[in-house]
Amino acid sequence: MNLSLKTIACFAGITLLSPLNAWAGPQIFSGSGADATTAFDAFRVAINGGSRINWDGVAVDGTDANPETRIIDTGKTVEIPVDRFRGRGAIFEDPYAVSADGFGSVNPESAGQFPAFTPNNTFVMFDPENGSFSDQVIEQTFVLPNTDIAAGTRGFGAIFVDTELAGATRIEFRGVNINGHEVDLGSFDVPVGGNGETQFLGVLFDAPVITEVELVVGTHALFSFDGTNVASFGAERLQDGIDLVVTDDFVFATPELATAVPEPSTVALMLAGLAPLLRRKIRQANRCLLAD
Repeated sequence: MNLSLKTIACFAGITLLSPLNAWAGPQIFSGSGADATTAFDAFRVAINGGSRINWDGVAVDGTDANPETRIIDTGKTVEIPVDRFRGRGAIFEDPYAVSADGFGSVNPESAGQFPAFTPNNTFVMFDPENGSFSDQVIEQTFVLPNTDIAAGTRGFGAIFVDTELAGATRIEFRGVNINGHEVDLGSFDVPVGGNGETQFLGVLFDAPVITEVELVVGTHALFSFDGTNVASFGAERLQDGIDLVVTDDFVFATPELATAVPEPSTVALMLAGLAPLLRRKIRQANRCLLAD
């Protein structure tokens, strides 16, 4: 069917009435094993390269670029300060650990369980209370690179290693509304795989609405470190619901000034207000078709 310019113009009037496109559901990129690399690469294309942290630039021998990096086990595992990757636009909630041996020195029973996605360093939280292993959460906020200015990102993704129990490992996304109040953007489970396999999960929105991410990594922390003493959690026990997991590369769209998230009630009001106008435009388009 050939449409006249008049008819095309009528439909164009409807197409232009789509102000909520920026708030469409997020795109999810995920995979396990070989599919993790495929999803990781696709996500990086979707964010135009963005920022990437692979942890391999962190020196574990006491000579790291940031002098506040603290030795946990010389030459193997260190604690990095929260602003270690400010230059990439990342600020962490607490100091976390980078390891060059898959955390085998601080948890010997997991040695060899976490092969790095990009050798050799991997990244994980540790419990700061000696002998406790309940803090397995990594929290990251965003700033404009090399500044202290709060920012947002369109998308964030991470590599995980050895995720085996469904629902135990996930990423939670948060933003802020126009009043500066925190808004939940959703919680997304990391796909599972086999022993020692790599997983990837990335979530991409149409606007820089993500101001914070929380990674729940496995069911327990691998080890505790109170500044002096290291205690190992020991081996994972899947049959008892215990799954130990680490992370590797973090990738995210380059942080920029954040976009406020509209309240659900605001979106509903906008839709309600647009409905009569949309109906009129549809009727106009139908008349165009009949008259064409």
